[in-house]
Amino acid sequence: MNALIIGAGPAGTSCAIQLLKAGIEVTILDKQHFPRSAPGETLHPGIEPLLKELDIWKEIEGFSFKRHPGIITEFRDSAKLDLYNQEGCWEGFQFPRDTFDQLLLDQAISLGAKFYSGSKITDVTLSSIGIATVFTNSGSFNASFFIDASGRNAVLPKKLGIRYKQQSTPLFVHFGYVESENTHSFLTPRMIWDADGWIWVSRISEKLISWNRLYPFNQKIAKNWLPECLQHLKPAGSHKAADVTWRIAENVSRSNYFLIGDAAFTFDPASSKGVLKAIMSGMMCGYLLGQLKLVKSDIKEIHAHYNTWMNDWFSNDLANMKNMYAEKGFPI
Repeated sequence: MNALIIGAGPAGTSCAIQLLKAGIEVTILDKQHFPRSAPGETLHPGIEPLLKELDIWKEIEGFSFKRHPGIITEFRDSAKLDLYNQEGCWEGFQFPRDTFDQLLLDQAISLGAKFYSGSKITDVTLSSIGIATVFTNSGSFNASFFIDASGRNAVLPKKLGIRYKQQSTPLFVHFGYVESENTHSFLTPRMIWDADGWIWVSRISEKLISWNRLYPFNQKIAKNWLPECLQHLKPAGSHKAADVTWRIAENVSRSNYFLIGDAAFTFDPASSKGVLKAIMSGMMCGYLLGQLKLVKSDIKEIHAHYNTWMNDWFSNDLANMKNMYAEKGFPI
């Protein structure tokens, strides 16, 4: 029994670690070379027990990353610190993703995963039981199971014609970074709601502050745009944009494929659970396939459980997101 994972972000590597612990051979493909940067540096404190389960907590503790007790929300000329818990002892993480993702990848490789960077999918062939072979510029790969952790790129859904159920108007988030020598600014992330949508600002390292901007009605953004609170600072590179329309795949798993992380379902960053979702879905997929190897479950039960779990999660978050935007004056 073996698995091919497409994507070496937190979803893919978390899944790989679980599979390898269960004695399942793993190959990981990624179109990029590591280490590489990625957005999504603010991590929910609920991730801490998962990092311990993945056996990388000691490595995490070796880095001087930023931590914060909650999120400052600004709305209608008022600001409020929303603590992760009322005691204030539960802290989130600010972690540069190139470092964080590399730690997870190194753990997977140390457990025996084969990793091919710079691997782009060129074709996928099918058999009577599902996917037969994935072809890349690094060669062809066969596996018992194929796991898509490619995020919003959704490599397998595009190749297999898997549809997504869209649950919002088209949404795009713009994001970028500025340089800052004032190491005490924006230590606590800020969610700033205004008449046009929201802005997210957070310090991710000693010298970098990240920002996100989402217009629910998709106004255009100028090339040199920066949040007002950051306009006195120097941009670190050009800003980018990502499609964060709320959506979920019609089947997040079927036959011999599984979709995890953003390849399964997507919300915009206001959900604040992107990396947490990636890791949890990857670990769940790995756990379920481990049960299959131990003959404690069959594949039909696994698909039923995984699809129900992911759809219930999506439905719950969808209701919460709709309520949050409606309360701020943006019915979506």
